[in-house]
Amino acid sequence: MTVFGAPDGDESKDKEYWINRYSSVSYPVKNLNVSSTFGMRKDPFTKKQANHNGLDLKANYEDVYSMFDGIVEKVGSDPRSGNYLTMRYGAFTVSYCHLSKKYVNRGDTVWAGDPIAVSGNTGRSTGPHLHLTVKKDGKVTNPHTLLLYIKKVKQECLAALGGEKEVSEPWSCNDFISRYAAMAMDHQKRYGIPASVTLAQMALESDWGHSELATNGNNYFGIKATRKWVADGKPYSLHDDEERNEKFCNYATVEESVEHHSRLLTSKRYQRFCSYPSTDYHNWLRGIIKAGYASANNYVASCEKIIKKYNLHKYDIIANRL
Repeated sequence: MTVFGAPDGDESKDKEYWINRYSSVSYPVKNLNVSSTFGMRKDPFTKKQANHNGLDLKANYEDVYSMFDGIVEKVGSDPRSGNYLTMRYGAFTVSYCHLSKKYVNRGDTVWAGDPIAVSGNTGRSTGPHLHLTVKKDGKVTNPHTLLLYIKKVKQECLAALGGEKEVSEPWSCNDFISRYAAMAMDHQKRYGIPASVTLAQMALESDWGHSELATNGNNYFGIKATRKWVADGKPYSLHDDEERNEKFCNYATVEESVEHHSRLLTSKRYQRFCSYPSTDYHNWLRGIIKAGYASANNYVASCEKIIKKYNLHKYDIIANRL
């Protein structure tokens, strides 16, 4: 998956190049919505912390697509993965798991974007979804690295062809809130973090979704990459902040960014400062600052200004009633 520059020469040939390149990658499902990220999580069956070696995408019995041109290496079924198939893409293998139906057989050659299966609820699963396990040279790696690569290729091609961005940014602040309010309320129910705090931080840190870090890396909270993040091979990008070329986390989707943020605010570092009710956004924001989330003196005031202007506190109340 080496990125090549567009060839010089005839404009029509250049256009054909970018169209072909755009077709060379595909997301595994039409709508990317992460339900469980790669790494440590609470196991849905044992309720204990355990390593999750892949990425779960919401997919309710819908077509699953090959992410690249490749060969079907294995088709099978087991008690954990359910019905699955493994694709070989050069140095990478991708296993698509918990399938309800398979369209391909071992040894088949498929192209990026070809339907290869239907998602399902087979194996060790709590509901219909698609689980992806990715290996590079036989070693398990985070699937969102490939998803970020696909996003980058598509954006480069659309820019070269003079089109719009693949996923248009919100047209207004109200559009931004409408897009992410449900997700913020879901996280309030799951983690206890006020939805208003999540939305205000997202808006402030990402400049309402328009910052370079949000646009290119889906990082909506300005979360910096730790040494462990980098050592684990997770994607990051360099940006100037308090110092030059600081490392910031990159995510495959906005949902993954919100998930990381929620887990961070419920980690041991923040627990002693953030034990307030989910409707007390003021003390939550003060607690976040005490725990060292941001250094700006006006951070709480800036977030509260957004909350009050757009009446975001109503989402805390709604989520608290659900």
